Amino acid sequence: MPHSKIINGIDIGSSKVTTIVGQYFEDEDRFNIIAVSAVPSLGFRKGQIINLDQATQTIIQSVEAAERMAGFQINNAIVSLAAPHIQSLNSQGVVAISNPNSEISPTDIDRVIEAAKAISIPVGKEIIHVIPRKFTVDGQEGVIDPIGMTGIRLEVEAHIIIASTPALKNLYKCFEEIGINVQSLVYSGLSTALSALTETEKELGVALVDIGGSYTTLTIFNEGSPCYSFVIPIGATNVTNDLAIGLRLSLEDAEKIKLKLVKIIENKKFEDEVDMSQFGLATDDKRKLSLQTAVSGIIKPRLEEIFALINNEIVNSGFESTIPAGIVLTGGGALTVNVKEISSNVIPLPLRISTPPKIGGLVDDILNPAYSSSVGLLMYGLKQNPKAV
Repeated sequence: MPHSKIINGIDIGSSKVTTIVGQYFEDEDRFNIIAVSAVPSLGFRKGQIINLDQATQTIIQSVEAAERMAGFQINNAIVSLAAPHIQSLNSQGVVAISNPNSEISPTDIDRVIEAAKAISIPVGKEIIHVIPRKFTVDGQEGVIDPIGMTGIRLEVEAHIIIASTPALKNLYKCFEEIGINVQSLVYSGLSTALSALTETEKELGVALVDIGGSYTTLTIFNEGSPCYSFVIPIGATNVTNDLAIGLRLSLEDAEKIKLKLVKIIENKKFEDEVDMSQFGLATDDKRKLSLQTAVSGIIKPRLEEIFALINNEIVNSGFESTIPAGIVLTGGGALTVNVKEISSNVIPLPLRISTPPKIGGLVDDILNPAYSSSVGLLMYGLKQNPKAV
């Protein structure tokens, strides 16, 4: 009988809450997606809870739909979050090795990480991740794993991610109401990186940009680990809002047009004006749509603004010169028309659009950039507890 394990993920996105269930087969080193359910994130705004009851019901709807698909109850899950209250900083810790006559032990690692955590953080914030980037043993820099080495002085450079304590408490309260045990709470930039980035990109230096509905996460990797994490409070929903206002449409119809424009433009055999009826809108709209107006007049300026904000944050991070692998773009916003072209006009870095890796099961539902974060949750859960049963 093949060894396998079930991993459940709940992705708290800015526009949708996604529950995903994957079965990992150890012998074949692959995931099989057995359930995925996404519902609009009512009760949330920009990733934060604004109505506790609504937010709880949203999570329940997403989880119950996934349970029906999977055929069993979900009692625990890896949960991801991203919101403008997420911040990051880099810190260093130094300790004397407990027994200089013996090898460096896991206890020494724990002590030096605790030393790195001894920093001043803003009131109302708490640490959610401490990621060791590299160690130094007696002046020898760039040590990845010092366990077993001999030395007297141990140093660590760590990337620390902090979040709003009240926001975290509210989120945990939702899951307590539902009766789901949160196995791990993860900043989505870390989990998304597992499905969107290659090890080579992380080692060379890369900026992972996830354009969600109402926010965009920026996570910079260098020498294999994260060094900068930031959430920009603007996203693909802003493009939809602009289309709705500019074309005098509902948000639902504007979203349909935004997504279908990609295929029309890719075809290249089109006239500037197309019938609105071909977009399958809720209203029987007889008007003609000027593609020039929609793409160049409405979508392009907003995307230019988003990429300008991303570029400013990359420059402000201080790591601008350490990302030769450029930008890897994912999230629902990566599906917007002309996104690569517009990015290249604003940010002087190469860009590729990432989709989740090849997996089995319900692949048709998730093999697009909008689900990179959800698939990454499964991979994060496996990394946290790799043993199959």
